[in-house]
Amino acid sequence: MSDNHTNIGRRGFLTRSAIGAAMAVLATQANATEPARAKPSGLKITRLKTYMFNVATGPVRLDPKTKQPISSGFKTWLFLKLETDAGLSGWGEGSGEWISPIVRTALHQWEELLIGRDPLDGTAICDDLTNRLPWKGGPILGSAVAAVNMAVYDIAGKALQVPVHRLLGGRQRDRILIYDNGGLNFDSIDQARAQARAAVEAGARGLKGNPLEGRTWAMDRRELKHCAAIVQAVREEVGPDIELLLDTHGSPAPELSIAFAQMVAPYRPLFLEEPCKVGSVEVLKEISQKSPVPIATGEKLFSYRDFKEVIDKRACAFLQPDISHSFGIDNFLHISRLADEAQMLMAPHNASGPIHFAALLQADAVLRNFLIQEVSGKWFRRFDEFIDHDFRLKDGFVNLPERPGLGIEVKEKDIAKLPYDRRMAYRQYRHADGSWKGW
Repeated sequence: MSDNHTNIGRRGFLTRSAIGAAMAVLATQANATEPARAKPSGLKITRLKTYMFNVATGPVRLDPKTKQPISSGFKTWLFLKLETDAGLSGWGEGSGEWISPIVRTALHQWEELLIGRDPLDGTAICDDLTNRLPWKGGPILGSAVAAVNMAVYDIAGKALQVPVHRLLGGRQRDRILIYDNGGLNFDSIDQARAQARAAVEAGARGLKGNPLEGRTWAMDRRELKHCAAIVQAVREEVGPDIELLLDTHGSPAPELSIAFAQMVAPYRPLFLEEPCKVGSVEVLKEISQKSPVPIATGEKLFSYRDFKEVIDKRACAFLQPDISHSFGIDNFLHISRLADEAQMLMAPHNASGPIHFAALLQADAVLRNFLIQEVSGKWFRRFDEFIDHDFRLKDGFVNLPERPGLGIEVKEKDIAKLPYDRRMAYRQYRHADGSWKGW
């Protein structure tokens, strides 16, 4: 079975496809005289469709010093629909900044590998995709497989008339704790206070922002002081019970991140995310050992092996796999089980759309080692434009949907009308001398 995509677990977790096992139970219940074995469901995938469109994120932000863009005016979402001969359809998502068009191409290249397959053989289908290719990792392959994996689970849940979390072993919780990844602003103290207050009033109980992005050189002490002052001001504004989360996007020098962690430790951030560039697990471990603030990472890791190295060395406190890039639900759960044995908590990454979020809720529900879930408060309030759903935010939690499958219905006619523009601004994170400061 592929290293990148498997649902083999330990300590009682299913050792074959949860979908196939569920079908075996149903077959046995339907005809007690038949042997208890999985049978073909009779379903066949008949068509693959993709929808790619832009979702506005606001005006392009410019670096005040270099005048180069440090954000884009939109993000591109990629939805996958798998149709079957029984009229059931499943949805998945493989959205990613600047990679959605390539992921879409990969999905359509796989049509001959998907058409005619039984969607209830979900794990086998995704293993087949990865085993046919010599390249086993990376965001393109990981995102394409993830979209397929979500879609076949969605079909399976609808076929069995149960939510996906029932196929994954059953829920550990009834609601999912979330935080707003746009609730903490580092432009100015006044703006930070106002934005944090608005996010809390909207229901958020956790706020995340991106410090140190305004630095002009590798050890910019003015930026350190500025960002630490904002963390202090926001803590004073929202009080002691709101979680603050700090994401430096994997670009600072390790020494800068350690210095920042020491400065903001009195204000009790929940974690400091991606404090250094991806590549050296030893550097990440050193930062974790020296930082008084717990370290989180994982959105730029994809395969099981990527995460295993971090977990084996306990190089961080919290793991943040992205279910839309790291090969989908099966691999996400495989990573979580290994982390659970190391007593590491999961704070999954989420910077994509509503299908991604729906899949996360189902997977988060079954995690033994779940900590908190990321979502954009601004996008969450717009999900109604794209899907029919039962998501409700109350006291910092989102309820666990109980509809079959992923618990949503995509507004297909509406998303089919949405525009697509390939001209996404590439971010330019540069120091005052013109050198690249990272992303």
